[in-house]
Amino acid sequence: MPFRRREQPRPITFEAVDDLDDGDDLFAPRPGGWGAPGGHGTPLPDGAARPGADVATGPAGAGGGTGGVLDTPAPDGAAREDAPTDPRARRRRRLLLGGVAATVVLVLGGLTLVDVVSARQAEALLRTVPGGVVGLERPPRELWAVDVGEAWPLAAGELFVVAAEGALVAYDRATGAEAWRREGLPSSQCGTSYRPSGEGPDARSITCLGWAEAQEGAPAFTLPPSSVTVVGLDGRTVVERALDPARGNATVLSTGDLARVARDGRDVVVLVEDARTGEVRWTQTVPTLTSDEVAGSCAAYQEGSTSGDGGDVVQLYDTGGVLMLLGCDVNATLSSDGTVLSAALTRLEQLRDGRLVRAGLTESELVDTDGTVLWSAQGELMEPLATDGTGPPLLFSRRGPGVVALDEAGDERWAFSGYATQVLLVTRDVTVISSYPGAVAVDTATGEEVWAWKDPAVGRANGQVVAAFASRGGLTIASSEDNGAQSRWVSIDTADGSTRWDEQVAVDAWNLFVVGGDVFGTRNGTVVAFG
Repeated sequence: MPFRRREQPRPITFEAVDDLDDGDDLFAPRPGGWGAPGGHGTPLPDGAARPGADVATGPAGAGGGTGGVLDTPAPDGAAREDAPTDPRARRRRRLLLGGVAATVVLVLGGLTLVDVVSARQAEALLRTVPGGVVGLERPPRELWAVDVGEAWPLAAGELFVVAAEGALVAYDRATGAEAWRREGLPSSQCGTSYRPSGEGPDARSITCLGWAEAQEGAPAFTLPPSSVTVVGLDGRTVVERALDPARGNATVLSTGDLARVARDGRDVVVLVEDARTGEVRWTQTVPTLTSDEVAGSCAAYQEGSTSGDGGDVVQLYDTGGVLMLLGCDVNATLSSDGTVLSAALTRLEQLRDGRLVRAGLTESELVDTDGTVLWSAQGELMEPLATDGTGPPLLFSRRGPGVVALDEAGDERWAFSGYATQVLLVTRDVTVISSYPGAVAVDTATGEEVWAWKDPAVGRANGQVVAAFASRGGLTIASSEDNGAQSRWVSIDTADGSTRWDEQVAVDAWNLFVVGGDVFGTRNGTVVAFG
């Protein structure tokens, strides 16, 4: 099978051209020699040696006498060219040759500068794309580990922020050192309950909810939060205000705003407000399901009921921009601007560009943020696990054992008929597909196979690939092993499919995540940084 050729250095061609007149050509033969009229220099006296000629030191009479000039004829009768003796000519010659040398130095230095700039641009791009990492040319090593207990770290700017035991603690993402600590937050719950997958909620600040002291006998967090505190990335309070209990329960969204949920009769009212000012951004009323639509056993809703059966409780979850309402008689999905995308049990997932995928049994629909169906395709739609930012925005649909590549309009680009479990990586040149017994890379434009990678541990390791990282010229895949006690990381050269390194790492692959081009994981109540 053909291998993709590595990129070769491009030849650099340049031409040095002078603007001298023909009479000043420093390299042209001089008519009549250096002693002739019109030549450079002055006529030589009789018997004087020409400058640059070899002077004999032999006995008298050899070649015309003691100290005579050895005027050896040029080979094959060729005309003899003598070096210029005019100081101005020699100076111009040195200047010209020095200029050529300086040009070569500038060209080579310019190429080095271009390489450095290109490398920095590639690294900057990798820090912004899904699964993009800087490094991993060598096996990973632990840079630092910080104990955070059961709390998930919240990525905000260059910090990890953890809320636990009434304190808000910020750690430097590069070193793991404690940056600041904020004590005295009442029962704080900050950010979302999901692990970070990019820059955290509101990169300028951290939004925390607070609860007043619960009444005696009341379960924790059964009452709506009573306050919200917005903390800057320096640990100082930006704003602290009380929440209106009439707006219902509250959840911190990935944008840093607050989503409020309350009952209005049988219906559910969702309201999103600015965390700092309380200004209402939008309000949406979601109808509840009829008794025939309610799946499974569910206690009948009674207006004003405060019984412990949970019949009037509605939970709101922010799944990366899509809001899900779950309750006894409500099961709805809303977009980030309040559009009701579905009022029934429907599987909706948000893509990285904000569009949504509504999955069915036999086909899937691509839905815009306003609920408009853009196009549909057979099978399940999916995105690649990682990209280096150079490839086209392809989506993939499962067709039998293989996958089909679809462009932005939903048109088929090519099909991979082999066995495929998932798409690991998309770059400008290749798309890497997980397949038994390893992976196959195909041309991103045509789907033609470029190389195949056979897992050397096939038959010995049965871990599922759950994470993929794109680096400069490489793909690193991580699979969970030993019931999550460790993971296996393999780095593959995307040029030819060769294995760069293979390493066991003491962290569950399911707990790995990337923030700003760096790889982190959680393990036994600690956050671990890898590099």
